[in-house]
Amino acid sequence: MGIAALVVFIAVTVVFNTLLKRDISESLVVALLATSLLGGTNAPALLGSAVFSAMQSEVTFAGMAFVFMGIIVQSTGLIDRLIGILNSIFGRVAGGAAYVSTLSSAMMGLIAGSTAGNSATVGSVTIPWMKKSGWSSNRAATLVAGNSGLGVALPPNSTMFIILALPAAAGASASSVYVALACGGAYAVLYRLLVVFWWAKKDKIRATPADDMKPLSQAWAEGWRSPSIFLGIIIPVLLTIGPVAGFLGKETMIGEDAVGAISIIVWVPILITIIALIEGAKRITQNNAHFVAQLKRDSHQFATVGISLFAALAAANIMEELGVGAQLSGLLDSMNLPKWLMLLAVGVLAVLVATPLSSTATAAAIGAPAVAALTAVGIDPTIAIVVILLCTSTEGASPPVGAPIYLSAAMAEAEPQKMFVPLILLFVLPMILLAWLIGMGWLPIYAPTA
Repeated sequence: MGIAALVVFIAVTVVFNTLLKRDISESLVVALLATSLLGGTNAPALLGSAVFSAMQSEVTFAGMAFVFMGIIVQSTGLIDRLIGILNSIFGRVAGGAAYVSTLSSAMMGLIAGSTAGNSATVGSVTIPWMKKSGWSSNRAATLVAGNSGLGVALPPNSTMFIILALPAAAGASASSVYVALACGGAYAVLYRLLVVFWWAKKDKIRATPADDMKPLSQAWAEGWRSPSIFLGIIIPVLLTIGPVAGFLGKETMIGEDAVGAISIIVWVPILITIIALIEGAKRITQNNAHFVAQLKRDSHQFATVGISLFAALAAANIMEELGVGAQLSGLLDSMNLPKWLMLLAVGVLAVLVATPLSSTATAAAIGAPAVAALTAVGIDPTIAIVVILLCTSTEGASPPVGAPIYLSAAMAEAEPQKMFVPLILLFVLPMILLAWLIGMGWLPIYAPTA
């Protein structure tokens, strides 16, 4: 019944979310209930066990914490000040607004994993800049939609949390996946910067107008504390990985057990939230009403993402209990594919499933068998997870369903159908290739073992 549960989960989610236009969180909850019914008379116990497991998962807390962190960072205006500094640096370069847009999407990806939220936040600021500096509406919208996937290609994100919570991912630690995905995501960012460079040359784009660009001295004076947000990432990583962690792990220091108890995915959102509140304290004090209004406006994200994450985790547990991982793995094993072809098959499958579904739902649906299939052909579990995440990051750029496509098109007054082919050729297929190269070991990434 495992494969049947997978089909039901995907079908119900697609029908409710895509055809009936219901919210993704509502769709996933309905899909969870429908999937549990395949347990027959054991359905109530199966559902109860899955719900309890999802509630007890450290990943559930981390996912909610990252959502709250994203709301605080945006509400304090920290991200706007950081973008201002970037614009003052890159605005003097031909096509600079697009470089700022790409790097801003990457920064948003480091604090929030929503592809739609990424395109809406970054696009609202950078699309007008791009159009004013010579970018066409279709180019500007295509870039923002294509970059929206950086919310999944970079850590942390709810998709990563779901895969980490799966039994099939037991061979990978949160810390190793966090660092390895950061390396893989860096390749994705670099590739997008090369696309911007090529487009700028091809379209003969000029620099950002001086009226739209603050001098670096002014931007730095207004936002010099905003880069401190990255301390929230650097500190937990240093404490758990590398020479600092090795030093602290000595018996004369705090010991290996204490170092091992430090969770990157728990402490990163806590530290960044604290840093954002400190950095934005003056703004909050001066305009408390505005800060509260922004929190209320964005609070729905907390419920949507939280419920989606919880429902997806619970559904994944049910499907695992019904044997979907073993059944799909057995099916893939029976095909006896070589490593290079297995990588391609899993990558294409992940992209196809992520086209109608969100990356979160995709991870819940095929995460376990995909990890199992890749590890079965000799790929390290951490690398396998990175491969899957890079492929599912195409959800926002996959026509004709991706919400960022239509959000970006609306902001740029572009025609969505004219964006489809460029998105497939320049953002979807290259991500499959990037994931394949990493999986084959031909594009190195750092995957710590401790």
